[in-house]
Amino acid sequence: MSDILLSLEVSVLLFSQFVLFFILSVACLYALKILFHYKKGATTALQYTLEKQSYLVIVIIQVVLLIKILLVPFFTYTLNELSTILPGAMCGAGVLNSNDYGEITLFVKLIVIMLALLWMVLNKQDQKVPRSPYFTYKLCFFLFIYLMFLIELFLEVKFFTTLNTAEPVSCCSSIYTQNNESKNILLSLSFFQLLGVFYLVYIGIVVSALVKNKILLLISSIVFVYIAYYAVVYDFGIYIYELPTHKCPFCMLQSDYYYVGYFIFSSLFIATFYAFATVVYPFVKFDYKRIIFWYSVFIFLTSLPFVIYLLKNGTLL
Repeated sequence: MSDILLSLEVSVLLFSQFVLFFILSVACLYALKILFHYKKGATTALQYTLEKQSYLVIVIIQVVLLIKILLVPFFTYTLNELSTILPGAMCGAGVLNSNDYGEITLFVKLIVIMLALLWMVLNKQDQKVPRSPYFTYKLCFFLFIYLMFLIELFLEVKFFTTLNTAEPVSCCSSIYTQNNESKNILLSLSFFQLLGVFYLVYIGIVVSALVKNKILLLISSIVFVYIAYYAVVYDFGIYIYELPTHKCPFCMLQSDYYYVGYFIFSSLFIATFYAFATVVYPFVKFDYKRIIFWYSVFIFLTSLPFVIYLLKNGTLL
């Protein structure tokens, strides 16, 4: 067994994940039973029992998914804590990239959280409308989330159990080097070219939200997430660290930088969620003000360190 599992943070995280998975497994069995026997409009004793069980199942699913959302910051915190015991690692980036399971685990984890939030929106709408028109849909949606949670749990266990404290790992300075940058077409752009693309796509999101074009909003949101990651890491991040060679998305999650990374990436995630919810669900009001607000919060948080540094020093890094 990997000695990484002796870490308190890893033990708490995996224990929490297994407990949540067990609870969701029980909810999954009841959800399957309800789906197989539920008949809308029936007045039998079985139907009455299923309706009572479904209420309890929905509450359990809601609570578990909410806890899973809260565990994501703890996962990133755990990665940063492990960097103190893995030789060579300076932050969570070195830990995450130390084996083949780290990046895919984080990616699947974020997908599960996005699906969980979308499920909550569907459940809220279903409970608002008489006769629960989306009842079977949300149970089927939950089964898909349960499957994704299973994949996430498998990857997370593999990730932590294959970490080795005896072998040195790469630090963020070596992971995000010029050699790695040349592999991506975005990073072949100059500083101002990447910023230009970044702000241009943001303007595209604002325009698509104002004209209420869902297809354009979906496309521009997906493109923006991709571009925003590289803009934050390679353009704006160096002004958070005030060091031109320091390019890392994890160090900004640490106390040395006032945990600003959590606010930056959370605002982007929330903005993307609202955009996706608007596109996916026809019953969701096209609240362009909320979508523009959260994207603008992200733009403000990322641009502020750059502007402050420029005003203080009158030069670029």
